Amino acid sequence: MAGLPRRIYLTYRYRGIRQLVYRTVIFPLRLTPLDRLVGLGDGSGRETIQALRWYQRYGRPVTIVIPSYRDARLVRQLVAAIRRTTQADRVTIIVADDASGPEHVAALRAIDGIQVLVGERNAGFSANANRGLRAANRGDDVVLLNSDVIPRRGWLAALQRAATARPEIGIAGAKLLYPTNRIQYGGTIRNPTAPEWFDHRYRGKPADWGPANVPGPTLAATGACMYIRRHALETIGLFDEDYPMGYEDVDYGLRAWEHGLEVVYAPSARLDHLESATRGTVQGARELESQRVFWKRWSAVFGARAVHGPDSRLRIVYVTESTILGGGHRVVFEHLNGLHARGYDVQLWTLTDGPDWFELRCPVRTFADYDELVAALAPLDAIKVATWWRTASPVWRASVIRGIPLYLVQDIETSYYADAPSARHAVLDSYRPEFRYLTTSAWNRDHLRELGLGSEVVSPGIDGATFHPTSGVERRADMVLALGRSDPLKNLPLTLAAWRALPEPRPELVLFGSEPELANDPGVRYVKNPTDAEVNALLNQATVFLQTSAHEGFCLPILEAMAAGAAVVCTDADGNRDFCVDNENCLMPAANPTAVAEAVARMLSDPALAARLREAGIRTAAGYGWPSRIDLLEHVMNEIAARPAPARRQHFG
Repeated sequence: MAGLPRRIYLTYRYRGIRQLVYRTVIFPLRLTPLDRLVGLGDGSGRETIQALRWYQRYGRPVTIVIPSYRDARLVRQLVAAIRRTTQADRVTIIVADDASGPEHVAALRAIDGIQVLVGERNAGFSANANRGLRAANRGDDVVLLNSDVIPRRGWLAALQRAATARPEIGIAGAKLLYPTNRIQYGGTIRNPTAPEWFDHRYRGKPADWGPANVPGPTLAATGACMYIRRHALETIGLFDEDYPMGYEDVDYGLRAWEHGLEVVYAPSARLDHLESATRGTVQGARELESQRVFWKRWSAVFGARAVHGPDSRLRIVYVTESTILGGGHRVVFEHLNGLHARGYDVQLWTLTDGPDWFELRCPVRTFADYDELVAALAPLDAIKVATWWRTASPVWRASVIRGIPLYLVQDIETSYYADAPSARHAVLDSYRPEFRYLTTSAWNRDHLRELGLGSEVVSPGIDGATFHPTSGVERRADMVLALGRSDPLKNLPLTLAAWRALPEPRPELVLFGSEPELANDPGVRYVKNPTDAEVNALLNQATVFLQTSAHEGFCLPILEAMAAGAAVVCTDADGNRDFCVDNENCLMPAANPTAVAEAVARMLSDPALAARLREAGIRTAAGYGWPSRIDLLEHVMNEIAARPAPARRQHFG
């Protein structure tokens, strides 16, 4: 209790009156078992509790190294916070002093329970940190901490749990927060406006900013809080002392990746960093010298990368989680077949067998899990293509040192998770600034641009040999065709409500897909799992193809319907704006049953209108043939292979 006045002052100064009042109210709970359930306002919640339980059972000893220079007051404060938030029998604290002078050394030695190492001359951060790393207990993992951080409850448990989650992890970094409770560090990236420097991802966002709470790989961990596993320390070695000030932590992270050891960001480990959010940005001679040393060593890694195989062919690997029937997979497979036909070394890497519904003509490699896939992909010189958000992290992990990571965004996938905020945050976090971006529609491109990410648009194409008007097939006057899927974005209830609103006698509604249980009304027929040829036959029979999606990244079925000569009624679904023009090649009513029913009724009752829209639709689809799409894709791939990655500004505001 002797330090209580000081703690009250620090809480008020750095966290504000509201946090001080809150902590005062809950302080008595510290003396009860309910203390474990109190997150102390730091947003740690369930993750902190889980980490503490894990640490109780599996926690291992660590040596904490604190580089120090004339900051004995801060070191005392930090040591007290470490003691409050860790188990003393599992933590050894070493303070490495960088020749601060006798007065400061005496003040350090007055702190109970620490080991003080005294430098004979001021040698800088790297050399001082190395002094502490050499003295760490044999066998211990090591945590490097700046003296101006204040750990929050559960920080070490969360950090150690993340660092030891997989054998290939070598380094872990925590979330660091400004005194204003905004993020100071959420991972390492190149500075978006000055790419010769590095910056912290999510800097300035609120502490509870959703995407910043997603754990995952990062380029490096800041030296202000870096957990280094013992095997990583023995493999990588010490910090490079050629860096006078700065860049040594990024260098260390890159050396880890070079040795096949990953660096991860653990946001449930939280520490306050007393660095001001408005600290000076003018770099001195030592920082500029560090910059020169860094780019002399690492410019090749961040410049143009090798992406060709031994036979000099451009090598491209698309990564999917599965190969099940779906429009997104069809686009990926068409890319692969088109590039393969033009002589490129293309492969599909996936966690399942190759598709049994699509004739894929390139090699397919199957892996048991993403870790196995990453281990095989990382040494490869190739353009490595993530195809949806769950593949983004593995592809990036496999591209830190070699190859070029490319993200094929067929939709802004937050739209799939209306009721799952954690999944939406994970999607946004997957849009890393290090990726190049390829997308399928102007709508996607514009939304990526809002996140500060540039992209090239290569829309999906149509296989004219599969989807086309068929002679000898009679087009019925009383048949409405629609996709029968329960996905909320497809908005089948609107299709059904509009059909029910049609006057009697209603046309037959034919649904197709893989969910026949969706066809419950009299007059509704379901065609289960039709082949492409069978879908084309249905499109040639239908009077109207009806699509009432609430949202689409592109909406290929509408384009297929146009190619087959079906008259289209569709709602504005964002991604279909690239090719759907109301009253020119389709009718695009408002998204309500009355308006949709009126559009369908108009198409059924006006054969001249339907014929005019069908002809315009055929012309529209002709501009989307796969050969022209592959032409553009080929151009984009060669452009990516030829030029280094630009730095990009990324926003999530």
